[in-house]
Amino acid sequence: MRFPARAAVPLCALTAAVLNAAEPGTALDDIPSRFATLAAARVHYKLAGRGRTALVFVHGWGGDLNVWREQVPHFVSKARLIVVDLPGHGRSDTPVVEYSMKHMARAIRAVLEDARIDRAVLIGHSAGTPVIRQFDRMFPARTRALVAVDGALRNPAPAAAGEKEVAAMRAADYRDAIVGILDSTTPSASPEIREAMKRSATALPQHVAVSFTAALFDPSIWKDDRIAVPLLVINHQSPMWSDEYVQAVRALADDVDYQTIDGVDQFLMLEKPDEFNSRLERWLVKHRLLR
Repeated sequence: MRFPARAAVPLCALTAAVLNAAEPGTALDDIPSRFATLAAARVHYKLAGRGRTALVFVHGWGGDLNVWREQVPHFVSKARLIVVDLPGHGRSDTPVVEYSMKHMARAIRAVLEDARIDRAVLIGHSAGTPVIRQFDRMFPARTRALVAVDGALRNPAPAAAGEKEVAAMRAADYRDAIVGILDSTTPSASPEIREAMKRSATALPQHVAVSFTAALFDPSIWKDDRIAVPLLVINHQSPMWSDEYVQAVRALADDVDYQTIDGVDQFLMLEKPDEFNSRLERWLVKHRLLR
């Protein structure tokens, strides 16, 4: 679904985390599951790779960690990787709570603490972008850089659009609404990608769908406060990302790299993984986050 889509770690703990990480070359499915805890609820994630830089991959609304399956084999020998199921999604627990951006940000912090990782580069897809932006607001000392993947850094939709989206999620046929939205926003994706995304999104419990949708239209998360860390934006070509939007994003930080990939739609990292991975790696190397 598209929405306006440090304390030092003890050496012994760091060593244990590295030894427990999956070996380089491991596919996402082969990495064992781990669970952090947030307010007595489990947050599912996977830890792989090794290196001085940690990359945290955060999916969007209705997704799960599998949206990053093409990135894990590429980066697993280059960095420590965390792929997360946000609360209410994937294999994470689905308690009846408010699925706000603050709640999601705290879940990422819980995962970092469980994995014994101090600071990380956070990579958010679609609705995962406002999640990682909120994390940076709340825990700036733990953020090395931000990467927004086809996700909004300011709200381009009027309030009425948010009310319509929330109403659709409250309806008895909310799963049909989810399918319709995915069909309309993934015209370039393969049938396999579309079906995988539909399976993930339609598995979302209704109370999670309603709460997380409402959170995405919360005016308090769409502030124009400055981003102090390096920012990479990778979007597909869309009228949603207007020239005016691009200029507004460039004004958010001193170090902004705005890129687009042609011939893809919302799930660009799955549709053109080689190009996406190369762009992300070059940017990380440029900023000395990868060797």
